[in-house]
Amino acid sequence: MVPHIAPAPAAEVEALHEASLRVLEEVGVAFPAAAAREVLHDAGCVVNAGTGVVKIPRALVEAALESAPGEVVLAGRDPAEDVRLGDGSMWLTLDGTGASVLDHASGEVRPSTLADLAAAVRLADACDEVGVVWNIVSACDASPTTEVLEELATCLRNTGKHVQGEVQRAEEVPYVLDILAAASATGRWDPARPFFSIVYCPVPPLQHEPDMLAAAVELARAGVPMCIYSMGLAGATAPVTVAGAAVQANAEILSALVLFQLLRPGLPCIYVADTGLVDMRSGAYTAAAPEAVLVTQAMMGLARRYGLPVMATGFTSDASRFSFRAGVEAGTTALTTVLMEPDLVCGAGMLAGAQVLSLPKLLLDCELYRACRRVRAGAAVDPDHLLVDLIARVGPGGHFLAARETRELGRRELHVP
Repeated sequence: MVPHIAPAPAAEVEALHEASLRVLEEVGVAFPAAAAREVLHDAGCVVNAGTGVVKIPRALVEAALESAPGEVVLAGRDPAEDVRLGDGSMWLTLDGTGASVLDHASGEVRPSTLADLAAAVRLADACDEVGVVWNIVSACDASPTTEVLEELATCLRNTGKHVQGEVQRAEEVPYVLDILAAASATGRWDPARPFFSIVYCPVPPLQHEPDMLAAAVELARAGVPMCIYSMGLAGATAPVTVAGAAVQANAEILSALVLFQLLRPGLPCIYVADTGLVDMRSGAYTAAAPEAVLVTQAMMGLARRYGLPVMATGFTSDASRFSFRAGVEAGTTALTTVLMEPDLVCGAGMLAGAQVLSLPKLLLDCELYRACRRVRAGAAVDPDHLLVDLIARVGPGGHFLAARETRELGRRELHVP
């Protein structure tokens, strides 16, 4: 007896897949980096030199899906912290790059700093539930010139777990690789044991950001794994329907996957089954709307069809403070996502649509994750657990406190917070 939320049905997944291929073949995706367009052109894509739009044939998509590995090791600098994706296990990850922190001492929301990032990473390092550490907030006190590098170094100094981050410009790449080499036990970056991966975000609708794309080209060539995350807003930068938002996000992810597999066949790539929505009353981004769960379900079906490791979001709330709303939204999105069984569950520690860090919430989310995993584990229904003989032995009006079965099974059967 195991609770489970199935991905979208196979026929619907095929409809989403075919629609995505039509978008790639007939509409195309803008690649505003010459190096990327050259690689895609040489592989057989139709490239419009004037607009930068690239139309990708389905054969290239299928080849990329065949090339991308289904099982991936996100190594830790400490080998004991290695995270294996695709083997049925599930791990919690931090969310990424918020700009504020809810100061648990003062109760005030303020801009996040490098010290806040360090504190969050140290806390995540101490939480067994967390397998992957995305830099959860931006360092607003760092120089814009060196912010990415300072955040990466801060994460690596404070955890031996796998670190995820974002690289915004190609000129940062040599310094990023130098930091990774310095942090490695061997003194060099080893793609066979990648303890760092990139969160790469296409820019909906159907385009890539020039600087981040140029950086990703160089990082892919260096063997840095890619976590591909399309952050569309249904109703604004993506279609308003669940199916339409999933199709566009999937096309954007596949366009990046094709490029990365052409640059380095077999490069580990993680599919992110998520996209955002816009509140039609205010124009605000919403992370915890009910439709977000449905988009995740649709995209989970696509990721499983493709055989790719998959990350999905949970623990999300659009509330800016601890409140009834924050608890309801975090609990709903956490349980539904865990029951869909992705490889990674992203979102711990954040409020206000992943914009505000809360260290107490990070701890509470770890506890919530443990409870969700207990639900996911289900319950055995067999003679050893039906306990008819015990029920008969105790009989009407008795109690089970002194029973041997209670002593032996109680700790294993019942979740202890």
